[in-house]
Amino acid sequence: MPSLRGRMIRWLLRRMTAKGTTFRKPIARQREEMEQRMARLKVPRDVCIHSVDCSGVPGEWVIPEATSRSRTVMYFHGGGYYNGSLATHRSFVARLASVVQGKVLHFGYRLAPEHPFPAAVEDGLSVYRWLLAQGIDPQSLVIAGESAGGNLVATTLLEARSHNLPLPAAAVCISPHLDFTFSGPSIAENAASELLYTLEELEWMRGIYLGERWNREEFLREGRISPLWADLTGLPPLLLLADGTEMLRDDAVRMAEKIRTAGGKAELRIWPGLFHAFPLVSMIPEAGLALREIADFMDRHG
Repeated sequence: MPSLRGRMIRWLLRRMTAKGTTFRKPIARQREEMEQRMARLKVPRDVCIHSVDCSGVPGEWVIPEATSRSRTVMYFHGGGYYNGSLATHRSFVARLASVVQGKVLHFGYRLAPEHPFPAAVEDGLSVYRWLLAQGIDPQSLVIAGESAGGNLVATTLLEARSHNLPLPAAAVCISPHLDFTFSGPSIAENAASELLYTLEELEWMRGIYLGERWNREEFLREGRISPLWADLTGLPPLLLLADGTEMLRDDAVRMAEKIRTAGGKAELRIWPGLFHAFPLVSMIPEAGLALREIADFMDRHG
């Protein structure tokens, strides 16, 4: 059962979110609202932020002052492939850096519809190459992301493998979106319990991200679009976290199953009764517990 505070936040979200209607707003307005809501969240005083150019992709090094580890985390923010920024996720990335005791590279990949697929995939691989060129040891490197960022974590692993690059030590996906066919049982089973979006909204997001060229049935199971359907052999250990009430729950569940079937290592944690990407909400105790699980996973693998 979720904590009292977790249940309270879920209750508030159910009443505050305009599920089924938010995608009807202009994208510029959606971005503005996300900036207003998230960019004002505080960054801990003991975390330093340094801007950096990652081969043309804007980024930030987020570094706790007291860190004693050589660990590096490459982080992909979420936002449906068309929303989110360095500013919206800066506070969460700073909390992540503090808990895992490592430096985190957070970067602003190109967003749709101005830059549809495969722009974000290309940026992920470009930044990964840039990190390696900086002398980052891949065995001390973990890549992580939430929601749409979880998709880009998986595509970056697949792209790095296909280009014969050394793979990171491990990867973490929080409430990942991994299947553009939307064929997981939880899409229908959790349609009522999902707080943030409907299938119509997910299909709209797919159209925004893929554009006219790629938003067709014959492309939806391509690995760079839906990593769930890719060849998953040879990937590093992966931690997948999701909430049991979200529509994307089974993206994480099926990804873990397929990685294990392919001979890899996948750890799956389904939390009860919260909401999509709940670790970003610092006011609930489960968020801190999830970050601690992520840190423990990194200690074991990265």
